Amino acid sequence: MAASLMNMLDDLETRLERTQAELQALREENQRLKQQLALKDAQAQSVPSSETATTIETETHNEEVLSDDAPAQDTKAFEEEPAEEKVPEPEEVSAEKAPSEAASDPKTASVPSPHALLNQWYERYPKAFFKGHTKPLKVGIHQELAEREEWPNKLIRRALANYVNLPRYIKAVREGVERVDLDGQPAGKVDKQSALHAAEKRGDQKGPQPSKKAPPRPKPVAHKPRQEAAEQAESEKSEPRKPLSMEDKLLGLQQKFKGR
Repeated sequence: MAASLMNMLDDLETRLERTQAELQALREENQRLKQQLALKDAQAQSVPSSETATTIETETHNEEVLSDDAPAQDTKAFEEEPAEEKVPEPEEVSAEKAPSEAASDPKTASVPSPHALLNQWYERYPKAFFKGHTKPLKVGIHQELAEREEWPNKLIRRALANYVNLPRYIKAVREGVERVDLDGQPAGKVDKQSALHAAEKRGDQKGPQPSKKAPPRPKPVAHKPRQEAAEQAESEKSEPRKPLSMEDKLLGLQQKFKGR
């Protein structure tokens, strides 16, 4: 049994060597035919000759014979590498990119700051917004501005707040003063509450008030009992002592015992 297996292995090895030799010979023949074909293509250039067609048929026949004769276990030895697929290179991104929609939008690109918008109002509504002598604005003037202006309501309120917080505007808000609208027409008067509010703002904007003077310290009051006792002692020293009677001595002794 072992001998038969060895014989089979030897037979397979012999067939493999013979097949590999045939395969090598076919490869050399194939290479030679390719060289001849390339040489004839260079000579003929555009018009293919009959010899070229014959060479192509011969090459195809040789490849078919090669694929039929090779054993299954040896197919990996003569497989040709597949042609490399050409990967299309990505297009180069241009350095200059198209501007974004937000940047291309003229409204978004030209939104002014609150201060710049207020400067526009000085020119657009000269009868309502003043750089010099100022008049109080109509109550609810921001609604009229929102109807006439194309900007967001938040921006309009901020620009309006910059104007009404100016010192000259706060100074102009006094009780009974006429208010004006965007066209400079009378639109009511300043009431007492608005005037008080403006007065509080004016008070806040004044300089620091001088610190109150410290209350004068009270003069030290002399203790009269001590002074009287001292005067009494001096008077006793100046006056000559009188001899004490027995009753005085007894009273003095009683006072001493009570004090203890």
